[in-house]
Amino acid sequence: GGAGGGLNSLKLPENPVQRLGILHSFPDWLVELWLEQIGETETEQLCEWFNQSPTIDLRINPLKSSIAQIETAFKSQNISVSRIPHLPQALRLNGTIGAIQNLPGYSEGWWTIQDSSAQLVTHLLGPQPGETIIDACAAPGGKTTHSAELMQDKGTIYACDKTASRLKKLKENADRLQMKSIKIHTGDSRHFPEFVNLADRVLLDAPCSGLGTLHRRADARWRHTPENIQQQSQLQSELLANAATFVKSGGVLVYATCTIHPLENETVIRSFLDSNPHWQIEPPTIDLPVQPSPEGWVKVWPHRNQMDGFFMVRLKQD
Repeated sequence: GGAGGGLNSLKLPENPVQRLGILHSFPDWLVELWLEQIGETETEQLCEWFNQSPTIDLRINPLKSSIAQIETAFKSQNISVSRIPHLPQALRLNGTIGAIQNLPGYSEGWWTIQDSSAQLVTHLLGPQPGETIIDACAAPGGKTTHSAELMQDKGTIYACDKTASRLKKLKENADRLQMKSIKIHTGDSRHFPEFVNLADRVLLDAPCSGLGTLHRRADARWRHTPENIQQQSQLQSELLANAATFVKSGGVLVYATCTIHPLENETVIRSFLDSNPHWQIEPPTIDLPVQPSPEGWVKVWPHRNQMDGFFMVRLKQD
């Protein structure tokens, strides 16, 4: 728990928290954490970003449509969309759009709503046709269905979640996108011994504080405390240690969160690698809109990359 102590003992010059008006819309402990990581100017930019209303990104379903076809359909209804560099399936909607299900191609399963950062995660996972994939915390299924698209719906994806109601949403999404490769498992992924050494690739999109998506859930900024972040970190470490047992020898594991808190990200990964010497980070080989860190993980800061705050890292077992 070194980080907790560090925040209290951090002496801020002439309290910038007070001086920067916008920072009042965030709890002090969070502002201090950001100041420590990215400094004053960027912390202000980040807070401004989180106080804007969120954009909507689509992920086109290449099994049913193409990005050009969807662009044309949207433009014919005077809806402005723009592509996002390095994300071959992403379209960002600009301006007001009305009800999602009235947009062209919704009922045909041509696309699904998914933020760019979340799309990045599945590209980093890199599922291939014919493989066995386990999505350990899958609901509501954005990354599960993206995996199916990248695998051309060939192979098997086990989608696990302990919340049945959220898995119902996953099933609805998979049905609308007309996917056959997804098998749903209800329950805590820590209690699935049948998955040991089963998968070519495992995705652990871990439950987290959501501190990278505060523009979508504004109340989350006040709901969290340094104490419950510590508890999240503990759970994430347990889930990661367990998910690692699902991976076949030579397989791949991607750990991802929609938070930018080091305790839930870098700390979890460092401690996992310390206790699992036969695992290492595999730096991304794909083109990304975000520079990976020297360590090889990818941290998306919203104000720098104009997408949700996310952390993702690809781990490989030798």
